[in-house]
Amino acid sequence: VESDKENMEKLKETYSIKEVYTDFNDALANPEIDTIYVALPNDLHYVFAKKALEAKKHVICEKPFTLSLEQLLNLEKIAAENEVILVEAITNQYLPNYASIKEELKTIGDIKIVECNYSQYSSRYDLFKEGTILPAFNPKKGGGALMDINIYNIHFVVGLFGKPLSVRYAANVEKGIDTSG
Repeated sequence: VESDKENMEKLKETYSIKEVYTDFNDALANPEIDTIYVALPNDLHYVFAKKALEAKKHVICEKPFTLSLEQLLNLEKIAAENEVILVEAITNQYLPNYASIKEELKTIGDIKIVECNYSQYSSRYDLFKEGTILPAFNPKKGGGALMDINIYNIHFVVGLFGKPLSVRYAANVEKGIDTSG
C-alpha cells in the first residue's frame, strides 16, 4: 500500500535507517541484516520465521511462535542446522521481579492453586462485535485470547512450576473464537 511505503520512508528519515524493504526476500538477501523480527499475524509466524532461518538470519518471533508443536520443532531444527538463534519475543520470565518470585516460592510451602489473569481490551474488539473478523479474532489464523495474551499466563506459570500434569481452559466463546478464558 502506498501510504505504508510513505510511512516507512518517513521512519527511514527520522531514525536514519539505511534501507526500507517492501519485499521480504530482498531484506533476506542483504548480508548486513543478521536478525529478523517476525511481528505478523500468528498464522504467518511459521512461514516468515522459516524463510529467515533458512537464509541464516537470527529470528526473534512474536508470541506464539507457531500454531503447532510440529512447526516449532521444525523451526528449532532449521535454526540448529544453520547455527542461528531463534527466540520468542516474550520477556516476562526474564524480569528481575519474576526471578524473585521464583526464589520466594521455595520458602512458602506447597502451592495448591495458582490463578493468573491478564486482561486487555483489544483495539480490534469493536470491529469484531460489528462483524469484521480480523486475524486476532480468526481461529483459522491463530487468533483468540489464549493465543494472544493468555500465553503470557502460560509462560509465567510453566516458568515457575514446570510442565503441568494436566491443563483445562474454560473459554468464553463468541462467534466461534475465545474472546476470553
